[in-house]
Amino acid sequence: MLIAHISDFHVFSSQPETRQVRLDIADVARRVVQDLANFTPALDAIAFTGDLTDGGSQEDYALLKEILSPLQVPVFMVPGNHDKRRTLRAAFADTLPFEDGPFLNYETRAGGLRVLALDTLIEGRGEGALAPESLAWLAGRLTPAMPEPTLVLLHHPPFPSGMASLDNAALTEGCDALAAMVREYPGRLIILAGHIHRPYQSIWNGAYCAVGGSPAFQVALDLEADRHEPPCISQPYAYYVYRIDREGEFAVHTRFVSLDR
Repeated sequence: MLIAHISDFHVFSSQPETRQVRLDIADVARRVVQDLANFTPALDAIAFTGDLTDGGSQEDYALLKEILSPLQVPVFMVPGNHDKRRTLRAAFADTLPFEDGPFLNYETRAGGLRVLALDTLIEGRGEGALAPESLAWLAGRLTPAMPEPTLVLLHHPPFPSGMASLDNAALTEGCDALAAMVREYPGRLIILAGHIHRPYQSIWNGAYCAVGGSPAFQVALDLEADRHEPPCISQPYAYYVYRIDREGEFAVHTRFVSLDR
């Protein structure tokens, strides 16, 4: 099966909250979505790892739904730090099987793949956390191991990029507990995240992990970024396409989309 990984659209209906977000992001997001819709062979599903909108208003999610409307495949979403739980749940409760309770965790399936979506949002903060309730929910779904591969989605990456100024605002609570679960899980895990605004891949506690880039703004590669935040950079948007078989073997392809006409 084919799954695309996108992230951090930051679309807004009125004014952006984040100063770096390009003002034409709605049009740019439509261009990315059209590329996804036209992909050949057709995609089976899309993983969207947070910061779906830049403000989380009802109007922002209405705009996002309109932008995503050309897609005829499931789009699995998790909240980012610029999203809002109440309005996100209301906008997508008809397509995503959110658990009851305060967090937007859920389990679903795409073909022969299990999908576990994790809510790492701390509303009003940039960094992320996995609450004890979410960790307990995940532990219950990783015991026992499933024969099919499992795709874990979350916004804030627990695996470092090496750019400390960005990693310090990633997953700051629950990371050690998550690492232990990943390390001990005997099945196949693929972990996808966002938030860093630069695509990269990693092996973390034995699992393949990746961060998706952002069409809203992209940061430069700066592995000395412990002293300052990396500057923004202009380059084509890259999203990943995963070709995954039932045994969990997979290949990763990078698809580039020009952001400027």
